[in-house]
Amino acid sequence: MARKSKPQKTTFNPISYLKSGNARKLPMHECLIPKSWQEDKKFPILFSRKHVNGNLTFVSVLVDLLCTGAKDVLFFVNEPDFIYHEILETYEENLLVEFVPVNYELIHNIIFESVAFAEEYGIAPHEDFRFVEMILEEDTDDFPRIDVPLGENGKAHLHLNEGDDRIKYFEHQILKYGKEGTYEIFYHDHEGVFDDDFEDDEGFEDYLMNSCLFWEEEDWEDYYENIDLEDLPIDIVYHIIPRLPDYDYEKMKQEKLFAPFTKIQSTDKPTSKSDYSKREREKMHEIFELLQDWDAIDIEPNPSIINKIENEIKQSPNNRILLQYKWEYFHRIQADEKTIEIALEMKRKFPDYLFGLTCHAQTLIELEKVDEIPDAMNNLHKLQDLDPKRKKFHTTELLAFYSPWIYYYSMTGQIRAAFFLMRLLIELEVLGDMSLHPMVLEAYREATSKIVSAYLSKVKSGYISKDDFIEKMMI
Repeated sequence: MARKSKPQKTTFNPISYLKSGNARKLPMHECLIPKSWQEDKKFPILFSRKHVNGNLTFVSVLVDLLCTGAKDVLFFVNEPDFIYHEILETYEENLLVEFVPVNYELIHNIIFESVAFAEEYGIAPHEDFRFVEMILEEDTDDFPRIDVPLGENGKAHLHLNEGDDRIKYFEHQILKYGKEGTYEIFYHDHEGVFDDDFEDDEGFEDYLMNSCLFWEEEDWEDYYENIDLEDLPIDIVYHIIPRLPDYDYEKMKQEKLFAPFTKIQSTDKPTSKSDYSKREREKMHEIFELLQDWDAIDIEPNPSIINKIENEIKQSPNNRILLQYKWEYFHRIQADEKTIEIALEMKRKFPDYLFGLTCHAQTLIELEKVDEIPDAMNNLHKLQDLDPKRKKFHTTELLAFYSPWIYYYSMTGQIRAAFFLMRLLIELEVLGDMSLHPMVLEAYREATSKIVSAYLSKVKSGYISKDDFIEKMMI
């Protein structure tokens, strides 16, 4: 499943770069693993390194802890970060994976321990794993070790699914090298044991490889001849729009309108010290945990939670976070009028509180009251307008503040502004662990799809030549 090289206009050769050892010298960017990896047993791992130009070299390893180890791999060298985020979004939205950041030692041990386990049964990792190793840290004897749960009940469990092109290899190897009583083989005629989580009807690998992210020149030639404006896949949209002249993000950052937005930094560390008492912090944490654990699927009120929140607000009337928790409670049970009321109360009592603005705006998004969003945000378009002295903002602040504007711009036809803010959040590494509100994402997708559809209409009509189109797609 490794990414095939595409035509290059420069002398840069990804494989030569990896073999030079320079990839390992790049600083680590992100280590992501599914939250439920220990239960899933088979899952993708994402590891990335960052170049000085902002591009990423990264890998995706499909790990099977039950038997086959590094079953499949993808690797990308010096690619724009939007490709990384498109793949991450594919996993999260289409394959229902919830990623969490972890330290490198954990993913290193998971990958190499699963490979070693598979090798006990004569099963080698995917043939392109050798390139993945050049991006990962070297697996030396003194590398810190972490116990990784392998197999099931002390045995390797080999699941053979119809359509897997390595099915004969897996079966042959485990029968030849596996000791009797140390493994079990499960045959699946149709859907595999992992289908619910990671594989569609055609299989995990086929799903990803069908994406235009992996297309070569002949694939784009075929697409040029068969453009279907009625069926525009989102990966096509996300691939094309940053390649359009008006949507060149690097040039947009130099424009007078957008340049000021870039004068901030993001962080996942606390940006201020808590002014709350020990008792308040304990009570806030307690309420936060109650809200996290509360299953509000049936939209049923929970009197014990709201009573606790109300009581604490009486004890600490100047605690804005408690008021935000009150908003969260009524938002969870979809009491729209009440959420508006509480959001306005937050803004009145704490006019400089960012989340007072964004709670108001989020309620308006869900009520589809687009025109009221600027007023809800106090007509502040840049986050630093809220606090001009600050240069660094928490990722949650960035996401909360710019999400309503992405929605507003998308819904009102200001697509360049929506696109710029989306790319800004990607550049500031906001969208790795967090995602946009579904209504914001849908509005953005529809808006950008219209832009790409208009461009493809020109392509289809012959206004844009085949050569120009393919050259642009291969950049």
